[in-house]
Amino acid sequence: MKGFDGSATFMRPRWILTPDEVAVLDANAEALGVDMDELMLSAATHLAEALEGAPTPIWILCGPGNNGGDGFRLAEMLEDCAVIATHAKQKTQLAQRAREDCKREIHTVDSFPEQAPAVIVDCLLGAGASGKPRGEVLRLMEALPGRPMVLACDMPTGCGSGVSFNAFRTVTFEAPKSNMVDSESRLLPEVGDLFIAPLGWPEETLDPGPGDLLRYPMPKPGQVKGDRGRVLIVGGGPFHGAPILAGMAAARMGVDLVHVAMPSNASARAKWPSELIPEQMSDADIISDPSSIVKRCLTGRGVQALVIGPGMGHDPVSLEAVKMIIEATPSIPKVIDADAIRALEGWPEQLVGVVTPHQVELENWIGDIDSIPSLLLGGGETRVVVRTGAKDIIVGAAGRGGIASGGNPRMAMGGTGDLLAGCIGGLLGLGLSPWAASRLGVYLMRVAGENAGEELGPGMVAEDLPPYLSKALT
Repeated sequence: MKGFDGSATFMRPRWILTPDEVAVLDANAEALGVDMDELMLSAATHLAEALEGAPTPIWILCGPGNNGGDGFRLAEMLEDCAVIATHAKQKTQLAQRAREDCKREIHTVDSFPEQAPAVIVDCLLGAGASGKPRGEVLRLMEALPGRPMVLACDMPTGCGSGVSFNAFRTVTFEAPKSNMVDSESRLLPEVGDLFIAPLGWPEETLDPGPGDLLRYPMPKPGQVKGDRGRVLIVGGGPFHGAPILAGMAAARMGVDLVHVAMPSNASARAKWPSELIPEQMSDADIISDPSSIVKRCLTGRGVQALVIGPGMGHDPVSLEAVKMIIEATPSIPKVIDADAIRALEGWPEQLVGVVTPHQVELENWIGDIDSIPSLLLGGGETRVVVRTGAKDIIVGAAGRGGIASGGNPRMAMGGTGDLLAGCIGGLLGLGLSPWAASRLGVYLMRVAGENAGEELGPGMVAEDLPPYLSKALT
């Protein structure tokens, strides 16, 4: 990055972050022990560097959130500036501390400094804001005198809404934000020159962590049965336990209804927990006729997510049935797991969802992990591969990625892959994107494994884990 005077600093790219994802990663960083006040000071330092050589007077416009906190910290670093705040108090403790530490006079829209600004630093609304500015923020924007140059902190206020500052330069932190690009990932003109500055997040911040719990949609008063989704598990035949485990995990994600479809002989052998609904199939021994499954998906309220593959076996007839289900239900997000992965040839055009291979399945499918990014091109948050193992590697489109570690060594036992598929399927049923569901699912599995291991010891089995999955959501 270069300041007004051309001095060089640095840039480190990331994938384009959504507003929700910024909050997720901030929470991950805090959970890793990062001092959030130090991050705010780091943000202010980058803004100060970008102002080197800038004409004066400089006005720093501070909104009510953490973006405003960056502005208060910046004010303490500059010799000559004025601070204008939209509100009498900040919304967060972090931003309020920055305000209280700021020793400069704080102006309001009703008490502007005498000299009009040559440059303003836009610290009004950060990446978490969306839509048109309103209230006191809009009043301040409309009252500004003259035509000052604008340096935006993280992103221009109102970016993409039609009511926005037009920045000559934006200093954003860690990664570009989705609010500042169009549908083809091109920068919007109001962003100006974009510089990406690292705050000091540990690399592990990008991995699934407790911040991903912010993605979870908690139940709301007044909801009725079905509002929180219906998931259908399709599997079984040679085996009957795997689809039951996947269903138990999906149910523990908080969806309202979980159906399990497997051939009748497998269904008869299974021990059915009360939270699962058996779905009748015409097949006796292996999945061969998917017509009833497709009908279930497309009738009435249908299903909001499918998990295909646990315990299914790899008979060619069953693999053809998997292809037919994918082609017939393109609008339903899916988890393709276990033997069903053998049905895939590359990434089917109709598939929205997650594929969960272990290493051997991955090699049989596409060769190696380096082949995944090209497979997911253009997928946004809708195409994800989770390579399961001692460390789960999550790969999404456009540079998205992460590694899930920790948990309990006992998680190497049979059945945990079925549980993970069910977790992700349940979260898809609640409306999470494949990317968000994959991140949260692998995190919950690791936490549940750790907590179950501490309580039950090394003799725990896969069937023990579902209640711990539910507890991990709290």
